[in-house]
Amino acid sequence: MADLAIVSSGTATVETALLGAPMIVVYRLSPLTARLAKPLVRTKFFSMVNLIAGRAVVPELIQDDFTPRRVAAEAEKLLSPSEKGKKRVEEMRRGLEEVRQLLGPRERSKGLRMKLQSC
Repeated sequence: MADLAIVSSGTATVETALLGAPMIVVYRLSPLTARLAKPLVRTKFFSMVNLIAGRAVVPELIQDDFTPRRVAAEAEKLLSPSEKGKKRVEEMRRGLEEVRQLLGPRERSKGLRMKLQSC
């Protein structure tokens, strides 16, 4: 398994969560689309993993935050062999496990639908 995935926001984040792989979520719209959508979007999170969890489980680099420098900085934090880096990955894996539990067999459609509708 990969040590870290860099994943475009969407269903791929859920697939990556089901694999238990630490990830950084990235996404960028065209500037015009982002400007038009901004007044309409009222959500704290963009990735499905964070929406399902109801909290920041994985880092999100959206729009202007999605730069090579920021991706590299986030990757360094998660790949660092330091205690702090290991702790971040452990916390993320715990959060990903929570998401997997929420998507479990009995809650697969009902739980996910309710969670996403409340966002």
